[in-house]
Amino acid sequence: MGVNNVVGILGNTYYGDICVGAIACRQEKRDGGGVKLYIMTLGVLAPYRRLGIGSKLLQHCLDICRQDPGIWEIYLHVQTNNDEAIAFYKKFGFEISGIIHNYYKRIVPPDCYVLSKSLVPQAGGSSSSTSTS
Repeated sequence: MGVNNVVGILGNTYYGDICVGAIACRQEKRDGGGVKLYIMTLGVLAPYRRLGIGSKLLQHCLDICRQDPGIWEIYLHVQTNNDEAIAFYKKFGFEISGIIHNYYKRIVPPDCYVLSKSLVPQAGGSSSSTSTS
């Protein structure tokens, strides 16, 4: 099943009957054609962080997207002071592509970065590589 048929949770991780991590995404049409995938949320319960769960969830999402040639880009929002999340996504090849002021209404700082990753094949015929840690 291609991502073109998937909207919502792309993956989750359980420890016993407890969901300890999940990733939820939605598709959006790009101006000029193609599809981009918006990561609405990626979360892992605090006691289960630093075990590679978030990396596996994000890698699962990237793997599915690479199987669908219609998906050209993945992007998400990260609060500007969330250095840990920014570093995490940069390990997977995401780059800061913009800032939105006053994006968040009830948290400080209210600004967010837009992080994005192109999936369009680069010269040489392959898309950019990612970390698997």
